[in-house]
Amino acid sequence: MTEQNEKLLVVEDTFLIAMQLQIDLKSLGYSVAGPAPSVERAFKLLDRETIKAALLDVHLGNENSIPIANKLTELDIPFLFITGFERVQVDSKQFDNHMLLRKPINLEQLDTAMHKLLEKNE
Repeated sequence: MTEQNEKLLVVEDTFLIAMQLQIDLKSLGYSVAGPAPSVERAFKLLDRETIKAALLDVHLGNENSIPIANKLTELDIPFLFITGFERVQVDSKQFDNHMLLRKPINLEQLDTAMHKLLEKNE
């Protein structure tokens, strides 16, 4: 669980999925920054908030979340990817070292993934 001033960044461009992730994370006791539907909005939240970890939708409309992943790596903030696609069409080594959850994500999967993600950073 995060401390009150630390938040989980949610980057998801599909409104209903973003809202459900926010609700689910809050029900698990986490504070949420976002959801951010784009790279630009995610960067603004990273500048403004203290982020403990992040959930990144791979595909954000006409862009992808790799620039956010790169920034999180620079900042040493753990993150995982989420996708609704069977295959991830992004040429990046990022996926080799990070969890990838497939949508739809149920509450139990989310809880387990967040524990694993946050354990690594403690």
